[in-house]
Amino acid sequence: MSKIAGITAGLAMLASTALSNPYKEYEGTTLVVNFPAHPHYNAVMQILPEFTKETGIEVEVDQLPYLKMRERQTLELGQDEGDYDLIAYVVFSKADYVYADQLENLARYFMNPKLADPGYDADDLIDGYVYNIGFAGGNKGYLQGKTGSLFGVPYGSETSVLGYRKDIFEKHGLKVPETYDELLETACKIPELEPGMGGLSSRAASGHHASHAFLLHLAPLGGRVFDDSWNPIVNNEAGVKAANALKQIVDCGPEGASSFGFGEALGSFLNGDTAMFLDTTVVAGQINDPSKSKVVGKVGWAMHPMGTRRGSQTGGFGIGIPKNAENK
Repeated sequence: MSKIAGITAGLAMLASTALSNPYKEYEGTTLVVNFPAHPHYNAVMQILPEFTKETGIEVEVDQLPYLKMRERQTLELGQDEGDYDLIAYVVFSKADYVYADQLENLARYFMNPKLADPGYDADDLIDGYVYNIGFAGGNKGYLQGKTGSLFGVPYGSETSVLGYRKDIFEKHGLKVPETYDELLETACKIPELEPGMGGLSSRAASGHHASHAFLLHLAPLGGRVFDDSWNPIVNNEAGVKAANALKQIVDCGPEGASSFGFGEALGSFLNGDTAMFLDTTVVAGQINDPSKSKVVGKVGWAMHPMGTRRGSQTGGFGIGIPKNAENK
């Protein structure tokens, strides 16, 4: 064998060894991550031991209620050296973090063969989730576009969906709502047909939950918070219609509906106190869990009803690398 052939064979062997165990040089590293206390990330917690076994990388998790994460992350990301190597962020925090130069642009990580997993297939990701949760710098500053870049990867993405009690609808010959007019009519008809039962369970508590519930109806009813020139238009005809829709849903909802956060709204549906639930897809697992739900096997699913257009919620969580992370 010639010297060149021998060197080539040796390099090929080294490359093969590196590819067979690309995590070798990181073995013994401990990553500190910030995750929400949320079903998506509870699932992650269950497979972290498998990740450590495969890579030799330990993972220390700081898990917080998701509405508490922003305060903690703002503190950590603003320091010269932060404690977190990876964070899960709520979609509405993305633009602020990117504008403050607190998240890494992920392009160079995907370009580096030592860091990028060759088996990672980005085409498995849904475009809408990637653009909404991961991109910034494009259209309107916080979406995709010719000037946009990827700063996070969606993990824990959600879309609004209508859950309804099949048994109640069948009992009374009710049609599954396809439009907002049908939704509102059915929501207020159910308490008449089933005394003591609310029509539709919704968030409504003052603050984040009321804002979330209002925005859930604003887009399908044709509204926007701002126009293309950033003028506020939330109080136009469509905005008023969305507010009235939310009020009607709460008025025809279960007892105490005006103070419901997400947990209370879901709990009401799980306990069988309401006939419909319009919110995130993440609830499906809990609805089918006999240890948490009294309506297992009784729930059907339908698209978010249509107003003047299709406008279901797209949001949830992304994961990103802080600029001040120790282990990048």
